Amino acid sequence: MEPDMGAQKISGPIFTEDDPDHLAAGSPRNLLEDRPTERIVLAVKEEGAQEPTSIVRDLRKATHARIHRSERIFQWTLTIGGFFVLALFATVLGVSLVEAWPSIAKFGWSFLWTSTWNPHRQIFGAWTYLVGTFWVTGIALVFAIPVAILSSLFLSDYSPKWLVGAVSTLMEMLAGIPSIVFGAFGIIFVVPLLRDHVEPFIANTLGKRWDFFNGTPMGYGILAAGLVVGIMVIPLVATVTRDSLIMVPRETVEASYALGATKAETVFFVKLTSVVPGIIGSVILGFGRAIGETMAVLLLIGNQASIPTSIQDVGYTISSLLANTFTYAVIDPLYSAAEIELGLILLVISLVVNTLGRELLMKLMGGRLAGSVGGG
Repeated sequence: MEPDMGAQKISGPIFTEDDPDHLAAGSPRNLLEDRPTERIVLAVKEEGAQEPTSIVRDLRKATHARIHRSERIFQWTLTIGGFFVLALFATVLGVSLVEAWPSIAKFGWSFLWTSTWNPHRQIFGAWTYLVGTFWVTGIALVFAIPVAILSSLFLSDYSPKWLVGAVSTLMEMLAGIPSIVFGAFGIIFVVPLLRDHVEPFIANTLGKRWDFFNGTPMGYGILAAGLVVGIMVIPLVATVTRDSLIMVPRETVEASYALGATKAETVFFVKLTSVVPGIIGSVILGFGRAIGETMAVLLLIGNQASIPTSIQDVGYTISSLLANTFTYAVIDPLYSAAEIELGLILLVISLVVNTLGRELLMKLMGGRLAGSVGGG
């Protein structure tokens, strides 16, 4: 029987003029356009038409060119985004160096250990504010590290499963609360608590043996600022420590149990010692978070340019000084240059500390704990 010349010859699925699928899809050319993600080989043999292999080759070239063009656009978009971040950091660092150069050129390295800050005499030094900054950061870490480690141990090994999600969510919410809210909490709750109860108790007990704990109970000062900043640091340290504990290989935990160790012994002597780099990294990241804290410290530290000699003394940090006085400092070029140099010092410290902390965490994740299946 002679073939029906009214039907088109198509390699692959064959549609006739009366085929409802053909009517729904349209012409063979529209079929390819409607379904661009599928590999449809379409070759129509008509009088004067190209060979099927030529059509397939042309279609493949067009498809490859379109995919290649899309890949290049996507790659260039990502490249621009990455270089934008680098350019932004370089711009901040470069502008800070240029604006701080008058102070750097005049005072040199002595700016770091000079304690005098007198805008009227044009004498500036960072030592008083560096000491206040490190005091607040140190008190915050002393308070935050034990609480964060204990809470991470509880969440990783002792907490019921239904409580883990709730506490983790609360920690994330705590980390997202604005600094000014913590400052207000410090004024309303922490300052009266310290003034009426904690600081008198410290002075009457520890203060009788060490002058460092003596002082006039005021509530405001480096102790109040450090405690509130410590509350702000706890979620970061606890989250990173818990993630490190979860990465301990299950085989290590089971081997400890097989040797007769109790759960407490396994947690403290096996899991905790295995993640020391992660704990150190989390503490360093917490240090970087605490050292730049501004608003809560500004409200609680007392803002007096003096070097604290007691835990109950007031003080001043770099960030709180900049927040308080930078608006007026721009009037005097050298004054503003000195304050920008303080900000540059804070930027360098934060950069070094955060880089070191992330390197320690990468060492933990990429070393012997990588590929673990979870803890016990």
